[in-house]
Amino acid sequence: MQFLAKGKRGEVYTEKYKGKRVVIKREREDSTAINRLENEAYWLQRLNKKKIGPKFIKLEQGNLIMEYVQGEPIGEYLEKKKLTKPLAKEILEQCREMDKLQVNKLEMNHPTKHILIKKGEASRKTVVMIDFERCKQTENPKNVTQFCQYILKYQKKINKKRLKGLLQEYKKDYSSLSFSRLLNILFN
Repeated sequence: MQFLAKGKRGEVYTEKYKGKRVVIKREREDSTAINRLENEAYWLQRLNKKKIGPKFIKLEQGNLIMEYVQGEPIGEYLEKKKLTKPLAKEILEQCREMDKLQVNKLEMNHPTKHILIKKGEASRKTVVMIDFERCKQTENPKNVTQFCQYILKYQKKINKKRLKGLLQEYKKDYSSLSFSRLLNILFN
Protein backbone atom coordinates (compact mmCIF):
# COMPACT_ATOMS: atom_id res chain seq x y z
CA MET A 1 0.00 0.00 0.00
CA GLN A 2 1.33 3.45 -0.96
CA PHE A 3 0.46 6.61 0.99
CA LEU A 4 -1.27 9.23 -1.18
CA ALA A 5 -2.73 11.97 1.04
CA LYS A 6 -3.86 12.96 4.52
CA GLY A 7 -6.99 14.96 5.28
CA LYS A 8 -8.77 16.24 8.39
CA ARG A 9 -10.63 12.99 8.95
CA GLY A 10 -8.88 10.37 6.84
CA GLU A 11 -5.81 9.02 5.15
CA VAL A 12 -5.71 7.91 1.54
CA TYR A 13 -3.60 5.16 0.03
CA THR A 14 -3.33 3.51 -3.39
CA GLU A 15 -2.98 -0.19 -4.08
CA LYS A 16 -3.66 -2.80 -6.74
CA TYR A 17 -7.01 -4.57 -6.41
CA LYS A 18 -8.09 -7.17 -8.96
CA GLY A 19 -5.43 -5.88 -11.34
CA LYS A 20 -6.45 -2.21 -11.14
CA ARG A 21 -5.15 0.70 -9.14
CA VAL A 22 -7.61 1.75 -6.43
CA VAL A 23 -7.86 4.26 -3.63
CA ILE A 24 -8.22 3.03 -0.08
CA LYS A 25 -9.52 5.58 2.38
CA ARG A 26 -9.24 5.03 6.14
CA GLU A 27 -10.33 7.12 9.09
CA ARG A 28 -7.48 8.79 10.95
CA GLU A 29 -6.97 7.42 14.45
CA ASP A 30 -7.11 10.94 15.91
CA SER A 31 -10.33 11.87 14.10
CA THR A 32 -13.40 12.51 16.21
CA ALA A 33 -15.75 12.34 13.21
CA ILE A 34 -18.21 9.47 13.34
CA ASN A 35 -19.22 7.21 10.42
CA ARG A 36 -17.58 9.37 7.75
CA LEU A 37 -16.48 6.38 5.64
CA GLU A 38 -19.94 4.82 5.87
CA ASN A 39 -21.50 8.13 4.84
CA GLU A 40 -19.13 8.48 1.88
CA ALA A 41 -19.77 4.87 0.79
CA TYR A 42 -23.53 5.47 0.92
CA TRP A 43 -23.35 8.64 -1.19
CA LEU A 44 -20.88 7.21 -3.68
CA GLN A 45 -23.24 4.32 -4.36
CA ARG A 46 -26.16 6.69 -4.91
CA LEU A 47 -24.24 9.26 -6.93
CA ASN A 48 -22.43 6.68 -9.09
CA LYS A 49 -25.86 5.94 -10.62
CA LYS A 50 -25.73 9.52 -11.99
CA LYS A 51 -22.08 9.15 -13.06
CA ILE A 52 -20.83 11.35 -10.23
CA GLY A 53 -17.74 10.53 -8.20
CA PRO A 54 -15.15 7.79 -8.42
CA LYS A 55 -16.59 4.30 -8.80
CA PHE A 56 -17.41 2.74 -5.43
CA ILE A 57 -15.93 -0.73 -5.03
CA LYS A 58 -16.57 -1.72 -1.43
CA LEU A 59 -16.44 -0.81 2.23
CA GLU A 60 -14.93 -3.42 4.49
CA GLN A 61 -13.10 -3.50 7.80
CA GLY A 62 -12.73 0.27 8.03
CA ASN A 63 -11.47 0.63 4.44
CA LEU A 64 -13.40 2.45 1.73
CA ILE A 65 -12.19 1.14 -1.62
CA MET A 66 -12.95 3.10 -4.77
CA GLU A 67 -11.66 3.74 -8.26
CA TYR A 68 -8.36 5.59 -8.51
CA VAL A 69 -8.75 8.79 -10.52
CA GLN A 70 -5.62 10.39 -11.85
CA GLY A 71 -6.31 14.04 -12.27
CA GLU A 72 -5.31 17.53 -11.33
CA PRO A 73 -7.21 19.32 -8.55
CA ILE A 74 -9.26 22.17 -10.00
CA GLY A 75 -7.41 24.74 -7.88
CA GLU A 76 -4.05 23.78 -9.43
CA TYR A 77 -5.62 23.49 -12.89
CA LEU A 78 -7.05 27.02 -12.73
CA GLU A 79 -3.70 28.48 -11.68
CA LYS A 80 -2.41 27.53 -15.16
CA LYS A 81 -5.45 27.43 -17.42
CA LYS A 82 -8.70 29.31 -17.99
CA LEU A 83 -12.04 28.01 -16.78
CA THR A 84 -13.81 27.20 -20.03
CA LYS A 85 -17.53 26.98 -20.58
CA PRO A 86 -17.43 23.21 -21.38
CA LEU A 87 -15.47 22.47 -18.21
CA ALA A 88 -17.68 24.64 -15.99
CA LYS A 89 -20.79 23.19 -17.65
CA GLU A 90 -19.67 19.63 -16.89
CA ILE A 91 -19.08 20.54 -13.23
CA LEU A 92 -22.34 22.48 -12.97
CA GLU A 93 -24.29 19.60 -14.55
CA GLN A 94 -23.02 17.29 -11.81
CA CYS A 95 -23.88 19.95 -9.21
CA ARG A 96 -27.37 20.21 -10.70
CA GLU A 97 -27.86 16.43 -10.53
CA MET A 98 -26.97 16.55 -6.84
CA ASP A 99 -29.34 19.49 -6.34
CA LYS A 100 -32.17 17.56 -8.01
CA LEU A 101 -31.44 14.59 -5.70
CA GLN A 102 -31.54 17.02 -2.74
CA VAL A 103 -27.93 16.24 -1.84
CA ASN A 104 -25.58 18.88 -0.51
CA LYS A 105 -21.88 18.13 -0.98
CA LEU A 106 -20.84 21.06 1.26
CA GLU A 107 -17.51 21.92 -0.43
CA MET A 108 -18.61 23.47 -3.70
CA ASN A 109 -17.87 27.08 -2.75
CA HIS A 110 -14.21 26.10 -2.21
CA PRO A 111 -13.69 22.91 -4.24
CA THR A 112 -9.97 23.39 -4.91
CA LYS A 113 -9.17 19.79 -3.90
CA HIS A 114 -12.62 18.23 -4.34
CA ILE A 115 -12.81 18.29 -8.14
CA LEU A 116 -10.26 16.52 -10.32
CA ILE A 117 -9.72 17.42 -13.95
CA LYS A 118 -8.44 14.46 -15.94
CA LYS A 119 -7.61 13.73 -19.54
CA GLY A 120 -10.38 11.69 -21.08
CA GLU A 121 -10.65 9.81 -24.31
CA ALA A 122 -9.91 11.82 -27.45
CA SER A 123 -8.00 14.35 -25.29
CA ARG A 124 -11.19 15.73 -23.75
CA LYS A 125 -11.02 17.00 -20.22
CA THR A 126 -13.37 15.30 -17.83
CA VAL A 127 -14.39 16.09 -14.29
CA VAL A 128 -14.56 13.79 -11.27
CA MET A 129 -15.74 15.04 -7.90
CA ILE A 130 -14.19 13.39 -4.86
CA ASP A 131 -14.63 13.44 -1.07
CA PHE A 132 -18.27 12.80 -0.29
CA GLU A 133 -17.80 12.11 3.41
CA ARG A 134 -19.68 15.27 4.44
CA CYS A 135 -22.59 14.85 2.00
CA LYS A 136 -26.07 15.07 3.41
CA GLN A 137 -29.68 15.06 2.32
CA THR A 138 -31.38 18.46 2.43
CA GLU A 139 -34.46 20.19 1.05
CA ASN A 140 -32.31 23.19 0.05
CA PRO A 141 -29.18 21.93 -1.71
CA LYS A 142 -26.64 24.57 -2.73
CA ASN A 143 -24.19 22.82 -5.05
CA VAL A 144 -24.86 24.97 -8.13
CA THR A 145 -25.09 28.21 -6.18
CA GLN A 146 -21.88 27.48 -4.26
CA PHE A 147 -19.96 26.56 -7.41
CA CYS A 148 -21.22 29.76 -9.08
CA GLN A 149 -19.71 31.71 -6.17
CA TYR A 150 -16.42 29.93 -6.83
CA ILE A 151 -16.62 30.78 -10.55
CA LEU A 152 -16.91 34.49 -9.71
CA LYS A 153 -13.21 34.43 -8.76
CA TYR A 154 -12.36 33.54 -12.36
CA GLN A 155 -15.10 35.29 -14.35
CA LYS A 156 -14.76 38.94 -13.34
CA LYS A 157 -17.16 40.43 -15.90
CA ILE A 158 -20.32 38.76 -14.59
CA ASN A 159 -23.28 40.95 -13.64
CA LYS A 160 -23.54 39.85 -10.00
CA LYS A 161 -27.02 41.29 -9.48
CA ARG A 162 -28.35 39.42 -12.54
CA LEU A 163 -26.54 36.24 -11.44
CA LYS A 164 -28.14 36.44 -8.00
CA GLY A 165 -31.59 36.74 -9.59
CA LEU A 166 -30.93 33.76 -11.88
CA LEU A 167 -29.68 31.67 -8.96
CA GLN A 168 -32.87 32.45 -7.03
CA GLU A 169 -34.91 31.46 -10.10
CA TYR A 170 -32.90 28.24 -10.46
CA LYS A 171 -33.39 27.27 -6.79
CA LYS A 172 -37.18 27.35 -7.22
CA ASP A 173 -37.34 24.44 -9.67
CA TYR A 174 -33.85 23.37 -10.85
CA SER A 175 -35.29 23.53 -14.38
CA SER A 176 -33.33 23.16 -17.61
CA LEU A 177 -34.37 26.67 -18.63
CA SER A 178 -33.09 28.37 -15.48
CA PHE A 179 -29.91 26.26 -15.63
CA SER A 180 -29.35 27.29 -19.25
CA ARG A 181 -29.80 30.95 -18.33
CA LEU A 182 -27.21 30.55 -15.59
CA LEU A 183 -24.68 29.10 -18.02
CA ASN A 184 -25.30 31.94 -20.45
CA ILE A 185 -24.66 34.69 -17.93
CA LEU A 186 -21.53 32.96 -16.67
CA PHE A 187 -19.93 32.69 -20.09
CA ASN A 188 -21.33 35.47 -22.31
